[in-house]
Amino acid sequence: MNPELAAIIVHDLKNSLGALEGELRALSEDSPRAHQAHVNCLALQEKLIGFLTLYKASSQGLQAQIEAVSPQDFLQALLRQQAFGKPGISIGIDTANMPLLGFFDEHLVALAVEAALQNATRFARSRIDLGCIAQNGGVVFTVRDDGPGIGTLEEKPSTGLGMDLCRAIALAHKKGEVGGSVTLSNLPEGGALFELYLP
Repeated sequence: MNPELAAIIVHDLKNSLGALEGELRALSEDSPRAHQAHVNCLALQEKLIGFLTLYKASSQGLQAQIEAVSPQDFLQALLRQQAFGKPGISIGIDTANMPLLGFFDEHLVALAVEAALQNATRFARSRIDLGCIAQNGGVVFTVRDDGPGIGTLEEKPSTGLGMDLCRAIALAHKKGEVGGSVTLSNLPEGGALFELYLP
């Protein structure tokens, strides 16, 4: 299939999912099952957006639109706009050492942090923490969970699309010849740590 035609089809699917998401959001207020369907729909919608972003990165190159942004406001808005999590898991923002401003593309970084959050939600036992610290003239966004850590076998393995998307977004943020990076590691106390460094 022609790559451009595939991208158009996926874009149409994303729009259809957007309409379905709106209907499920309205229904989710009255039904736990509808709420779960809404969460599943959002996850699928994010995967399609991630696919489109990666397609653009591979075919045209991804260009970051850098702006001065408050990381705390950014993370708070992200949590307000999205239906993350599952019953029994709380998601908080660690404001310790958070810089007042960071320079990054809000739209692209939102896709990366959302992908990390979706992943953390699959494994966390009770808690996920988001954070941002200053490092080497840039910022590092973090997502920590209290799950079993990386290397865990899943009943439904992921596609790996999330990490590929995060790497493409990190590399789109450049300062001179230095690009961003992404890492996923185990915490000494247990759980996983996702880090997105933007120079």
